[in-house]
Amino acid sequence: MRHLVRLLALSVTLLGVSEAATALTTTPVNLRRQPSEAGRILGVVPGNTLLLVACGGQWCRTTYAGQAGYVARAFVRPVTGSARLTGPGAAYYRSCAAMRAASAAPVRLGKPGYRTALDRNHNGIACEDGE
Repeated sequence: MRHLVRLLALSVTLLGVSEAATALTTTPVNLRRQPSEAGRILGVVPGNTLLLVACGGQWCRTTYAGQAGYVARAFVRPVTGSARLTGPGAAYYRSCAAMRAASAAPVRLGKPGYRTALDRNHNGIACEDGE
C-alpha cells in the first residue's frame, strides 16, 4: 500500500499541475529515464502509438508498457489539448468491466474516462464490444 501511495504522489508530481494531453508518436522513439539525450533508455515506443503526455520544454513525461519516462517532444504529435485530470467532468475507470458497470462504455478519445490502456486495438475507442 505504501508503494502505491508513493507511486501516485510521484505521478502527480511528475505531471506538474495535473494536466495532460494525448499525443501520437510520429516515429519509434526512445523512452528515457531522465529528460535528456544522455538519460538511460528504458525502452522504445513504436511509431503511431497513442500516449498520455505532460510536456514541458523539449520533453514529455509519459508511461508506456507500465514504464514511466520521457520522450522527446519533437517525436510526438498532439491529438488533444490539455485536459484536467481531476475535477468536474473527469472520470477514471480501472478496467472495461468497471466502465461497463457504470454504463459508460464505450468511450471515445478525448472524452472523460478514455485511457489508452483500455483501448486495446488503439482505434480511439476504449472498451468496445469484444475488448
